[in-house]
Amino acid sequence: MLVLEDEALILLDLEQTLTDAGVETVLVAATNDDALAIVDGAALDAAILDLNLARGGWSYGVARRLQQKGVPFVFSSGTNDVAEGFESVPLVLKPFSAEHTVNALRDVSSGRRVEAA
Repeated sequence: MLVLEDEALILLDLEQTLTDAGVETVLVAATNDDALAIVDGAALDAAILDLNLARGGWSYGVARRLQQKGVPFVFSSGTNDVAEGFESVPLVLKPFSAEHTVNALRDVSSGRRVEAA
């Protein structure tokens, strides 16, 4: 599972949440470039992408690459303003609970490797 998040505390929280939910491997990235390298080099079951990275812009490039590879994902954000073409992607609004995050990922990935929190 990939987690793209530029806020260190949120990233650590998401990593722990997913580990606690039974996800065996959580790959983390704080930039679009790091996330793209992971997407291109790893087999992923799902991903959660911070929609707006403070210094790195938007995560839509990573989202497009995930779509091309058939990897399900959700966005996380403090805003519900999503670009055209991505309106159907589930959005987990910050601040979010562990249960809400895990449920959103389970929904998009048909339960693969994401168990109840």
